[in-house]
Formats: sequence, C-alpha cells, structure tokens
Amino acid sequence: MRLRGLFIPVTNTDDFIWRMVKGCIQLGVVPNINNTINMVPVDHVALCTSLAAVTPVCDGMRVLHIQASPLPTFNSVLSALWRYGYAVEGCEYVEWRVRLERHAVEDNALFPLLHFVLDDLPTSTKAPELDDRNTRGVLQLEPDGVKSVDDELMGKYLGWLVAARFLPPPSRSDGSALPVMDGDGVMKAHGRRGI
Repeated sequence: MRLRGLFIPVTNTDDFIWRMVKGCIQLGVVPNINNTINMVPVDHVALCTSLAAVTPVCDGMRVLHIQASPLPTFNSVLSALWRYGYAVEGCEYVEWRVRLERHAVEDNALFPLLHFVLDDLPTSTKAPELDDRNTRGVLQLEPDGVKSVDDELMGKYLGWLVAARFLPPPSRSDGSALPVMDGDGVMKAHGRRGI
C-alpha cells in the first residue's frame, strides 16, 4: 500500500505465518524447521497477475504459478525475530512443541491452530515445488529475478506489525532497528478475529 509516497506493507494477521511469528514471540522460542515456504511479496504477485492478464496466451499456456526464488525457510523467517531484537531462543521442533503444549493458553496466537502445529509441523508444512516457467516467461525474467522475502523485507513486515499493534515491540536493545512505519494512525491489524 502506498500512503503519501511511502510504502506501507500490509498483511492479513490471521495468516498462519504471522500467527506462527506472534506465537513464537509470546512463547520466547522458535523451532528449528528448515522447510521452505512459498512466501512472495504481494506487490510482486499483483505485478505477475497484471502482466498475465494483458499478455497473450502463447504455446497453450494456462497456468501461471508464482514461486519465490530463493524459497525462504521457516528458519530464515523466524531467525529474523532474533536479528530484530525479539527475546527468542531456538530449539528443536520436538522441544518447541512440548513448550507450546505447556504454554498453550487462549491468548497465544497459535492456540486456534494447536491441532495443526502440534501434529508434526516439519512434515505437514512442506511447500510444493511449483513449475513457474510460464510466469517467468510473462515477466521475461531469469529464475533468480522472481521476488522473495529477505531479511530487509522481514524487517519492514515486523515494523508494520508492531505499528499495527499486532506484535509487541522488540524487547532486546542489541538487535537491528525495525523500520519505522509512519501511517498517520491508519495502520490496523486485519484478521478474522481482530488479533
């Protein structure tokens, strides 16, 4: 979203990834999960969609998958919490699951998803590999030209989520500073439950 020339990231706070981020902050622990996540910035998805709508269909092209390149992992996304000053420690998934079960209270962002995250998250969260040749053709990009979520963009997302009062500010002073989001009071977390 652009507001008076500023780029303001916006996200659905009821999304699994952001619930996972918030739940890990509340728990103070992040799990070691190296599975990939097909996490693509929405402005890039919008660009792909717009170009696909005005690009003539060639060679019978019907499906345009969008896949981040490189694909971020849960570890890369969740490690941003430590880098940006959140007091979280890492541990193996089984230990994280035990801690979450002990901490499972209704005010944790992961509470509505306990059945999913306590099952076997490393097995159930494997992102499929998508054939995005058609999308790259429409964009006329090489495979490494497709957008992905990197550390800098994660900082912007976290900064927005703090400004929208979805996440608390980082508690450690030795982390990288989050970008300051100036939305003149218009930022609000949007999720089905208002969390």
